[in-house]
Amino acid sequence: MGRIRCRRVAQAASTLYGIGERGRAAVPALVAMLADEDKELRIAAAMALENMGPAAAEAVPALTKALKDREGRVRPWAAIALGNLGPAARPAVPALGEAAKWDPVRPAAEEAIRKIQSRR
Repeated sequence: MGRIRCRRVAQAASTLYGIGERGRAAVPALVAMLADEDKELRIAAAMALENMGPAAAEAVPALTKALKDREGRVRPWAAIALGNLGPAARPAVPALGEAAKWDPVRPAAEEAIRKIQSRR
């Protein structure tokens, strides 16, 4: 993807962050962005999903995978997003527990586990 196009896509993801769960129709595109080679797009996608809450439940597998992203700035956002999904993210709790062993991700992963487990 070209640099200008990447920037525009990242801006679109930022807009989705701003509208929260009303952007749920974009969840499949954001899930695809989590696998993009451009790290800025992966970060933007995780951030947008973080603010969608339970409306982004279908992103659980992709966000769980993003907990091991090679770009360190993606991992905490993925953990935060999972925490905001609530009970739908229960399958990610073991991966969050593993991620909590890494210092940069620990606070976000531990908070996500608390959020997921406190909601019924």
